[in-house]
Amino acid sequence: MEPEAKFPLDLAQVHEEERLGCSEFFQGKSSKTPSRYMHIRNHIVAEWQRTKPTYLTKIRARAGLKNCGDVNAIGRVHQFLEDSSVINVGAVRQRARRAEEAGGHTISHDVVVRRADDSYEDNSSSDTVPRKRRKARAKGRAAPSEFQLLPCHTFAQAPFLVEITAAALALMDLHAHLMYTEVIGLLGGRYHSGRLTIETAFPCQSTSTTTECEMDPRSEVSARDEFSQCGLTTVGWYHSHPLFDALPSVRDLDNQHSYQRLCIDSSPFVGFIVSPHHGFVSDIMAFYVDQNMPYRMPAEVISRGRMGGVIGEMVKLLEAHSRMLHRADLSKRFRRKEVVTVWEKLAISLRSHWSEDVRQKWDDDVAALLRPLIKRHFSGSD
Repeated sequence: MEPEAKFPLDLAQVHEEERLGCSEFFQGKSSKTPSRYMHIRNHIVAEWQRTKPTYLTKIRARAGLKNCGDVNAIGRVHQFLEDSSVINVGAVRQRARRAEEAGGHTISHDVVVRRADDSYEDNSSSDTVPRKRRKARAKGRAAPSEFQLLPCHTFAQAPFLVEITAAALALMDLHAHLMYTEVIGLLGGRYHSGRLTIETAFPCQSTSTTTECEMDPRSEVSARDEFSQCGLTTVGWYHSHPLFDALPSVRDLDNQHSYQRLCIDSSPFVGFIVSPHHGFVSDIMAFYVDQNMPYRMPAEVISRGRMGGVIGEMVKLLEAHSRMLHRADLSKRFRRKEVVTVWEKLAISLRSHWSEDVRQKWDDDVAALLRPLIKRHFSGSD
């Protein structure tokens, strides 16, 4: 059974989920307007209807879209529509298309400390290859294969269903914004009758270097103990790609495969990748390994109206990272040509996880409890 779209598509209107997921077109800018978003969206949807079941790549989707803004913005609309199960549902990736998508998608896990006038947009090209890496390639030095980003397949029928609470997503989202290095954590939940329910996220300490991010064993033990006390088991992990797409690297694939082998006799085990650098709403993708290949796992967001104790968990997270070496400066601009700061972008992303009936309460709690800590510890950090 193919996954249902996350919102009802109306080619003549824009749904609230679209305003949140592609919010850059709804900020009152002359270059990115709601009508331009609708033009891009409708073109991509029409291309998918014409080419399905063949996978519609970003490159092919851009064909015919002239004078519609930068290719990165068009690519983000494509990614949003795919994540929302509007396009590429049950698509078959032809080998040539896979090569087109994957070619040159190599990432560096190096620490990137941005200047005050730098931006996420400036530090990534349409092919998500950092400038230093492109220069190295131009000089004939091959990029390490373990850092190559892999396009994910789409299941014709997923082996199990995944649902995750809004609170777990929000905590992962915040964690990913706090460091210039990659962050990592574990996910606690339950598995029953073919449904994997992720109820909570546990941000872990890491033994990160400039080239890798490994989970601290003591932190992993603490996470499993906390899950056990709540009647949960460890059912997944997450990590961030601070400046790169939410696609697994070869190393991520190996790590995920290892986790799945360890859990072969218990519940399934999924991986999540959080990429905060593209749009105002972070790109968060779940993936699973089948026959040594990565597959995108559709994940339904649940409990969008129940915040529980997540604000308290976020306060602890901010305090724990307040003096870390590579903590992010959230007062810097998100993009060079905009006045929006990373913190303001983060606030938009965090708000998107919740339903309308709790967003005002959420805004009030964030203003009272999170914003002072952000201003104190994540503004002007080294």
